[in-house]
Amino acid sequence: MQKDPAQLQARSRKYARIDFALIALCLAANAVLAYLIVRESSLYSVFVSCILFGLSYAIHLSFAHGLFKLPKARLVEFGSTQKIGRYQAGEIYLMMRELLAPHRGKEQPRTYITFQKYDGAFVLNSLLFNFVKPLNAVYISQHLFQILKPGEIKAILAHELAHFYEYIRPLSRVHFALMGFNALFPIYLSLDAGSISLWQAFLIWLAFSLLFNFSVNTWLGRTSRDHEHLCDLSAARRYGVLNIANGLFGVCKTAEIQAQLYKALLQRIRNDNTLSIDQLDELLFRCENELPAKAIGQKDIQRLVSNILASPQSQQIRKPLDAQQQAKEEQLIQKAIDRLLLDRDFKLLDWKRFDFVIPDGRLNQAEYERLVRTLDASPQHQLFNIATDNVRESKNSTHPTVAQRILFLENARLLDPSIPI
Repeated sequence: MQKDPAQLQARSRKYARIDFALIALCLAANAVLAYLIVRESSLYSVFVSCILFGLSYAIHLSFAHGLFKLPKARLVEFGSTQKIGRYQAGEIYLMMRELLAPHRGKEQPRTYITFQKYDGAFVLNSLLFNFVKPLNAVYISQHLFQILKPGEIKAILAHELAHFYEYIRPLSRVHFALMGFNALFPIYLSLDAGSISLWQAFLIWLAFSLLFNFSVNTWLGRTSRDHEHLCDLSAARRYGVLNIANGLFGVCKTAEIQAQLYKALLQRIRNDNTLSIDQLDELLFRCENELPAKAIGQKDIQRLVSNILASPQSQQIRKPLDAQQQAKEEQLIQKAIDRLLLDRDFKLLDWKRFDFVIPDGRLNQAEYERLVRTLDASPQHQLFNIATDNVRESKNSTHPTVAQRILFLENARLLDPSIPI
């Protein structure tokens, strides 16, 4: 049964109200705990408190550290005629101006272009700390400007801006408050007449952190899939369902190729006692650089991997492994396969059933209508050979499958014919 958009919006507003109450409660608790701790603290307890604050910082703001290291550049740093994928920076600037036009008078996110192929697109909007530039921004991979058409890019960015302005949990924007409570409460529990034991405090902090962060993530996860649907709907109202669908196809096809490259390389490393899993990232990087812009199949991927492994560069990194090293390698390879679910056989839809007018991995209106009928008739099949597109495997993830997202949009379109196809 498809979800009703109105119900999802009501649910989103309800959780936002509860989040604001929790934020107020958390800030008040932080103030009270800080007062009680300062009143009882000794010099040593201050030292222990600093350690626990550092550990809490590492948990709650570790994502920010990755942002600063992420290869990226702000859109305004490019010359107007400089190429980003198949587009000039000036063209992308005009896209962003169009996308942000309905939000004049509101906070404007910065635009970052990332240079890693599998970054996709995402946004950050931090409460009170948006003056830190990377925490108030929309990010989009340069690769998407290589593979997507203008309408598809705008639909993807409209989805992300819907997160930024509407469908983002208030509690997820206050990592500083969560970090403070994560440190202050264990410190308060550990104090005994002003004295404190480092190891006792650490064990209390560890136990509390596991429970606290699990509870926060579970709470925030209750609306994550709803918000993905609602952001898709917001983007579809502006740029049409087809642009959302085709944009998703481009992003997921890239992820599918990456998974197939991983699988092919791991199989070759497993069967070759002169290669190590330590070389996987280097080999993957070289394969990605040789990928053609057009769509490729499984045979093309196998051929590409064979060419890379037979190259002089690969010959230079080969080194015979002894039996003990091979046994360790086997364990590491199997862990990677299990983690990425690369050994699963998923039931895939035959794209020839709906991508038939011009078989190009994109859909026009007639093909879209046939796709919807195909999805309705085959609910357990998936469009892409990746675990994140499997209904069972993605059940507890933050994102619905591509089929679920398309069927939600189709249901919304039937309820509201003003939504363009």
